[in-house]
Amino acid sequence: MAGESRRGRRWLLAAALLPCMGLAAPVRAETRVLLADPEPILPVLIRDSTLQVRVALGFQAALLLNAGPAMATGIKAFPIIGKLSFSSPLIPGGRATFRFNRIGVGIDGAKKAKLPTVWVEPDITARGQGVISVFALEGDQIAWVRPKAPQGGRTYVIMRDGRNDPETHVRLGGEKIRVALAPDAPVSIMNARAARALESEGLVQRMGVVGLWEPIPRARLPYQRLKPAAGATLLGLPLVRPAARVSEAQAKEIDARAEAGTSTGEDEADTIVVTGERERGRRGRDPWLLIGADVLDQCSRIELDRPGKRWVLTCAFSAA
Repeated sequence: MAGESRRGRRWLLAAALLPCMGLAAPVRAETRVLLADPEPILPVLIRDSTLQVRVALGFQAALLLNAGPAMATGIKAFPIIGKLSFSSPLIPGGRATFRFNRIGVGIDGAKKAKLPTVWVEPDITARGQGVISVFALEGDQIAWVRPKAPQGGRTYVIMRDGRNDPETHVRLGGEKIRVALAPDAPVSIMNARAARALESEGLVQRMGVVGLWEPIPRARLPYQRLKPAAGATLLGLPLVRPAARVSEAQAKEIDARAEAGTSTGEDEADTIVVTGERERGRRGRDPWLLIGADVLDQCSRIELDRPGKRWVLTCAFSAA
């Protein structure tokens, strides 16, 4: 007993000395909270100019700007290769100019730091003057708080592929599907290969309803609504209003309203599903799926846990 008492006193002494020695137990970093209505808008300082940009969840650390406000700050593209023009049917009007460089950016009052920055003409966003990745912000835990979403509910955890990787992957129907959070998309949208995989697992059925998705201003891409099976989930989240990309020709067969679309050419790769041996080279783009506002509008909190390599969502689904 005497030995145990002496050991106990030594532990108490060591515990008392730890703070003096700079060896105190690590404290979990405070969560940075952003008000999202429906997405956060933050000021970014570039040179002496302040721009208002919305925060996005679906891409790695970078800043994307509309060309007009970006060039008004006086920033310059990287010499020689920092300005590129592209012609593509994916782009409204068929052509766009991209300028890029590593620019000193002060985000929401933080000290300026170099950040990959791209400015695009024509505009890439109609809300704010640009889009910044949540991964460009400082902090190990960054939470969107959404006061207009249903409060309460339960916690959902989505493991990400890496500390600074926004995406995760799921395997369904023989496909590896890339999944990201996209609260700016009105529905959870996927390409044809991902939709085929969900169909093969009995999670969805196609419906005779089409709509138009506008990922950037003036780009209107047709989709077909999918009917989720009762209780169907993906990554633990319910399938609410899923949709699959279709070509304009396919959409016109379903609903004449799709004539208002703008997609042609290269973009049709997202609508191709070919399984025949002779056309194995025309399988379309790798499968992808964006979890949209139909799901995320029911989440009052969306937290990036950077060290934990995960998203932590608090959601109250009416059917849950």
